[in-house]
Amino acid sequence: MSRNLKWMLLPILLSATLGIGAQAPGEAAETSAAQAAAAAGRAAEDQARAAARQAETAGRAAERDAERAARLAERAARDAARAARVLQPAPTEQEQLAIAALEGLMAAPPERSLPLLQRVLEGPQTDLVKMRALFVLSQVESDEAQQLLLDRARNGQGELRIEALRMVGVGGDEAALKALGEIYRGGNREVRDAVLHAYLIAGRKAEIAALARSAGNQDDAREAIQALGALGALDELRSLGDLGQHAGALVHAYAIAGDLDSLRKLASSAPDSQARVDAVRSIGIVGSDDAGVALKEIYRSAQDPEVRRAALEGLMIQGNEAALLEIYRASSDPQEKQTVLRQLTIIGGDAALEAIDAALQGKAP
Repeated sequence: MSRNLKWMLLPILLSATLGIGAQAPGEAAETSAAQAAAAAGRAAEDQARAAARQAETAGRAAERDAERAARLAERAARDAARAARVLQPAPTEQEQLAIAALEGLMAAPPERSLPLLQRVLEGPQTDLVKMRALFVLSQVESDEAQQLLLDRARNGQGELRIEALRMVGVGGDEAALKALGEIYRGGNREVRDAVLHAYLIAGRKAEIAALARSAGNQDDAREAIQALGALGALDELRSLGDLGQHAGALVHAYAIAGDLDSLRKLASSAPDSQARVDAVRSIGIVGSDDAGVALKEIYRSAQDPEVRRAALEGLMIQGNEAALLEIYRASSDPQEKQTVLRQLTIIGGDAALEAIDAALQGKAP
């Protein structure tokens, strides 16, 4: 190539070289933008999946809450119907006099009081007076009196029968209480509730546990198990737990009875995942220092996000702002810190205000 031609081509070659050099930064920028877009897309997908999981969890929780609300509404309706039936206006003067006379029979010997009580129960007196007669009858210490009361519990009608069943529990007679089992098995829902109430009044743990074992449906089993929880019947509840049934009802009964050990056992070994989550959350109802320690341990060791969330909710139920603040401070995950902060704000104590103030200032509390 001649020297003149080289000089002629040099500007063109330089121009091409400069064009290539100028293009490289543009391509790099495009690559960086594409990578950033891809990263943002992945983050959006992760957030969408997390939101979907939360929505699914919230849906299941809402479904459980709706079922529980339906059961409570059904029970409230039964109670309201019963209250409406037994609601009486203020006693008339005649009723007040009859009730005062009945109370006077409590000091009389059985051979004198029983004929009068029986005459009242079989006579034209109002239901208000007859209900008072049933109470007085429950306090008479004689086999004949208890047999008369039990006969009313077996064969009575309407609210007087329900009241007689309750009065068997108030009286506490061993033979009469034993006979309630047969009445329970042959009775409708209202009768079964009244028998369970009688056992609860009398503190009959073994009989209630037997009802739970032989219950013909989940609602009856749940009612009996909750009654055991109200009585603090730990041995009976644990015996039912060994059967591997009714985990959901047992969770709430264990919590009412303050049985931390059984709740921890259910939290780790219940066959139903929802029962495990409910068990963790219900540990917060126990309220002891050991319960708070257990919830922190479960939160730190659990892999299931629903279990971790339940542990936080348990700490919130317990009002354990110190433990929540400890978790908040130890976390480096912004999403986790938001979740814990929400639980702290529900409690609304000094720790919550401290964490809120720090979050607003971008500082660690």
